Amino acid sequence: MVEVLAVLGIVLTLVFTVVNGFHDASNAVALPVRFNALTPRVALWMGAVFNLMGALLVGLVLDRMITFEIPVPLDAVGVVALLCSLVTAIGWDLATWWWRMPSSSTAALGGALVGALLGARAVGLHAGPLAVGPYLSWQVLAPMVVAPVVAFGVAFLLVVPLVHLVQHETPGRVNFRSGVVQATGAAAIHFGHGIQHTRRTLWILMLLMLVLGAGFSRGAIPVWLTLLVGLCLAFGTLLGGWRIAYTLSSRVVTLDPLRGAIAQTVSGALLFVGGFLSPIPLSTSQTSTAAVLGAGSAQRFRTVYHRTVVRLLTVWVVTAPLCGLVSAMLFLALSPLVPGTS
Repeated sequence: MVEVLAVLGIVLTLVFTVVNGFHDASNAVALPVRFNALTPRVALWMGAVFNLMGALLVGLVLDRMITFEIPVPLDAVGVVALLCSLVTAIGWDLATWWWRMPSSSTAALGGALVGALLGARAVGLHAGPLAVGPYLSWQVLAPMVVAPVVAFGVAFLLVVPLVHLVQHETPGRVNFRSGVVQATGAAAIHFGHGIQHTRRTLWILMLLMLVLGAGFSRGAIPVWLTLLVGLCLAFGTLLGGWRIAYTLSSRVVTLDPLRGAIAQTVSGALLFVGGFLSPIPLSTSQTSTAAVLGAGSAQRFRTVYHRTVVRLLTVWVVTAPLCGLVSAMLFLALSPLVPGTS
């Protein structure tokens, strides 16, 4: 029975990867498509390719940086907790896509897993120490909290010097150069997204593989598994969640092509560099949205849609606790069916 649940968990993990690519595609393509730097089809194909490249880089070079390990028991309780977490995170991604709200899949999955383990402990199925501290510590929260703040601040500060730098250029030349930068930034965002989310997905898959006892080890991740994750991420990217793209390009703040290029550059640089330096996945959605808001806020006239910003911040704040609550309720509902319990 545990093996069947583990196989179901592997399937759900791949589904979550596809949904994640679909949900997060807008983070990179919204501005280049809006300002005609890329066509929608080219933007999505480019995103799929660079997500796949980022995934393959993890398997070939950065596999030792897969250290975001929540202490999940390698038994039926751990598998059911992962199943509840994956279902909750998939549902949250689809719900926020429908609401046109960019949100963090990492926060959703992490909060859901904490909630499921707390649910297991509440019914006496997880008797050992929960050790929530390691993944609620500053080392884990800092990349997710600091990255959006840095993205906003850097994008805001770059606007003034760059506007002065191009003030004597013709609008056509500025727009053309901004389009090139936007396309380059989109590639960097997708590449960083591939690195960030492949590491997290491989961690889940390796836990489930260890439960199956299929001869896998933490220190040797097969390349074919990384390729499978990259292909799922690329396929999801090709589906393109355009509802969120509309929010990022038109409903958060009013941008011109230059400020759009600044936002793309800042978020792309943070996600690309963070993929190499930070073992904890950064939030692609929050980093990209914060950069857009920072670049658009540095204008003399009012351009920020404050109602949308308040909704965004509300979604970001409630993601982890709400997903944790839903996942805990799911685990409690399924606890009588956990193998080895009555």
